Amino acid sequence: MFFSCSREEPTKKDRAIAYNDGVLAGAVVGETGIPGLRLDFNAGLRLEVPEGDWHVRVSDGVSGQVYFDGDIADVQLQSLEQFYVPWLVEVWLEGQQVFRHLLDYEGQKVCLYIDGKLPEQPPPLGEAVQMLSVARAFAQEHPECQVAVRPGAALAELAGSCYPELEIVEGIPEDTYAVYHLGTYAEERFSAPMDGLAAPWQEYAREILGLHGLPELDKWAPSGPRPVGLEAPYVCIAVQASGVSKGWLRPGGWDEVVAYLQGLDYRVLCLDRDFCVDDGGYHVEKPSGAEDYTGNRPLAERFEMLAYADMFIGVSSGLSWLANAAGCPVVLISGLTLAYTEFYTPYRVSNPHVCRGCYNDSRIPWDARLCPIHGGTERELECSKSITAAQVIEAIERLRRDRKLG
Repeated sequence: MFFSCSREEPTKKDRAIAYNDGVLAGAVVGETGIPGLRLDFNAGLRLEVPEGDWHVRVSDGVSGQVYFDGDIADVQLQSLEQFYVPWLVEVWLEGQQVFRHLLDYEGQKVCLYIDGKLPEQPPPLGEAVQMLSVARAFAQEHPECQVAVRPGAALAELAGSCYPELEIVEGIPEDTYAVYHLGTYAEERFSAPMDGLAAPWQEYAREILGLHGLPELDKWAPSGPRPVGLEAPYVCIAVQASGVSKGWLRPGGWDEVVAYLQGLDYRVLCLDRDFCVDDGGYHVEKPSGAEDYTGNRPLAERFEMLAYADMFIGVSSGLSWLANAAGCPVVLISGLTLAYTEFYTPYRVSNPHVCRGCYNDSRIPWDARLCPIHGGTERELECSKSITAAQVIEAIERLRRDRKLG
């Protein structure tokens, strides 16, 4: 039985998301001291009510706003909302109040579950990197509880070494009191209190977890010395992202930039997972002049390489987030996203004089279309194609001056 804090009528998709989160969380395990009455916050609020003459009221423990107030029995009551609400649960049996509980983390385990598109899928790398910083901010604001984090298997080893104070998990521990799902939700209205594409990531994450301060991105220290074989100055690049529309599609652009860097006596290492990808009629592959460091390498290995690089040049992708976490200055090329979508870098490159930023426009329904506004016309993906190599090289030169490189 679902209820909601919102006055909006939930869709079938909304209910399916809440149901799936409940399945992922497993059975309600929180004992109340009353036989058959169990409570946890592992898929929003979940209250298991046995047979009998029960009355339940669920409200906001700060504002006093009432979200549910009624007689129920032999049912599990579950909120559609999966984000932070200061829940107050009051229960009466045969007209006498027998239970009252205000959400309280003290002495409890809270699991921050960084989401993939489906529960069994790994979370996107960029989201996992940024949300680890959010998890630390949550743990610092709530030292009275134990924080467990699910960053996905690929990042688990690196996350464990960088965040020893956090419990790194792959699933939801059985003794969990509350779970919060961390991801960029746009159309999933009950997964977050705002559109994740229409707000800066810091404000968005703050709202999901009810933080009082804005989280800051952490810098992770490398665990070892400079990688063997990379003693000479080098630059890392990555030309791919989760979709070709996030890439830099200027014909010959990457080759020109690689040649320029090599002219400065840099080794240029391409760290993409795949040597090449084909998507939507576009072919993206490692620039011919770059050294081939592609492949499904462990993220810890890529992190060590990024930590000692003079710079990273990439697009709106997880490797850009990983480079930033490694303390590597990032030249970020993007037309699809607006600047607040990613971390701040003074070396961001875009063209403000063409159509751009549709990724952040909630009026545009996202589906299989490669370019939702100008697809199939001569202006298709002009946000990417119109960015010139000269713009990227100018950002590289500013970075070198600022960092006193060369």
